[in-house]
Amino acid sequence: MTGLLVATEAEAAPLIARLSAENVADEPFATYAFDMPGTSGGEIVISGMGPAAAGAAAEYLFDRRGARVVVNVGLCGALGEDMSPGRIVRISDVVDGDAVLGGRAAVPWPCAVGPWGDLAAKRLATVAEAVFQDRRRRMLAAQADVVDMEGAAVAEACTKRNAALHMVKGVSDCADGRGKSDIRRNIDAVSGDLAEVVAAGLARLVPRPSWPVVVMRFVKIEHTVFSLPLLFAGAWLGAGGGWPGAWVLAWIVVAGLGARTLGMAMNRIMDRDLDAQNVRTAGRELPAGRISLAAAWGVAGAGLALYVGACATLGPTCLMLCPVPAVLLGVYSLLKRFTCLCHFGIGLCLAMAPLAAYVAAADSVRFSLEVLLLAGFAFCWISGFDIIYALMDIDFDTQAGVYSIPVALGPVGGQIVAAGVHVVAAGALAWLWVLVGRGILSAAALGVAGAAFAAAYCQSIPVAKRFFPVSAVAGVAGALVPILGGLV
Repeated sequence: MTGLLVATEAEAAPLIARLSAENVADEPFATYAFDMPGTSGGEIVISGMGPAAAGAAAEYLFDRRGARVVVNVGLCGALGEDMSPGRIVRISDVVDGDAVLGGRAAVPWPCAVGPWGDLAAKRLATVAEAVFQDRRRRMLAAQADVVDMEGAAVAEACTKRNAALHMVKGVSDCADGRGKSDIRRNIDAVSGDLAEVVAAGLARLVPRPSWPVVVMRFVKIEHTVFSLPLLFAGAWLGAGGGWPGAWVLAWIVVAGLGARTLGMAMNRIMDRDLDAQNVRTAGRELPAGRISLAAAWGVAGAGLALYVGACATLGPTCLMLCPVPAVLLGVYSLLKRFTCLCHFGIGLCLAMAPLAAYVAAADSVRFSLEVLLLAGFAFCWISGFDIIYALMDIDFDTQAGVYSIPVALGPVGGQIVAAGVHVVAAGALAWLWVLVGRGILSAAALGVAGAAFAAAYCQSIPVAKRFFPVSAVAGVAGALVPILGGLV
């Protein structure tokens, strides 16, 4: 998603009108979504004036709106004599103007060229207070061409996230004694011209992604890392501590991919109304309109067909049992409407992965203690992390009547429950390690899983990062414990 960050409503109004953007949120920042033919669309966020507000808005674009590209759009003051109000420029790099004024070193943050390469490239200085004094103007002019109050904070946030940043600015004044009156006189005309230039470049900036890319984003293909290691570990145990035939293993993977596609698609379909209301999730493919409801059902159907076909290929036992995981994957997302124990629904779905792979490899439902411990680990591992994940939506869930353990017990209580569940997961994994041979490499995997569980409660790590990738590290390491087994 492309995020356009603008400081004030007056600067944003022509852009909102030009892109036919619609309001999707007012808090913590006014947010407007737009969809342009031939592009992936995006959102306009109005930050408010000043570096602190701009930095917070940039973080909001990344953490809550899912922005991958940021375009900072707005007015600036000219520091040199070669520019007059009305000129539209591209910012090549940004420096901390307050550092310049304080005589400190100011390392520039670079900006991408993008589709606005035909505009004159200028260096921007950002200050916390507007520049309307000649002395400050001269000091800044020695190191920059234009000045604003937001750019450096946006550039710093984008640098931390390794995100692409483009800046397009319109000169509204000369940052001198007449600056305030010039801004009032020129803001509408300059913002209007700026909107036209920005809109013209957007179609070339981020083309609409291909259909396969949209589908992969819709089903969060990167989250396959949650289930595949468990499938491999279950297959390993089902084959008696070795790999089943390549053909069997390949069809286990196909079945897992189909089941996961079904589960994620059904989750998105069932939750589409809630997602549309939640600021954090309104940018997802279905509520944002990047995929239709009919297409979403088609993806779910394709996942189901792939899963059932793979189970049929794996034999009559798998085919007979395949409805059990399919039903769980189809309905688990509804639990949040009825019970705060909903987190254990997704845990049950993930626990099915090693058990199903075991059945496929062993052609038997006589489960070993090892695979039952692995399933118990999977159940507690992901259930605990789902409780932590729910911390991000505690305010929305409370207002919308969505059930979760953090809503029922509060953030602290929720994390205490999650920690207890994770202690059980770690205990099951340690027991499994004993049964599979107490190998050194297996112990290392056990240690990594334990460290990831501990990191889940490190408050300095954002909740989103604790769910992914920290939880993925715990899951992959846990799945490696039986595979590495008694290896040195």
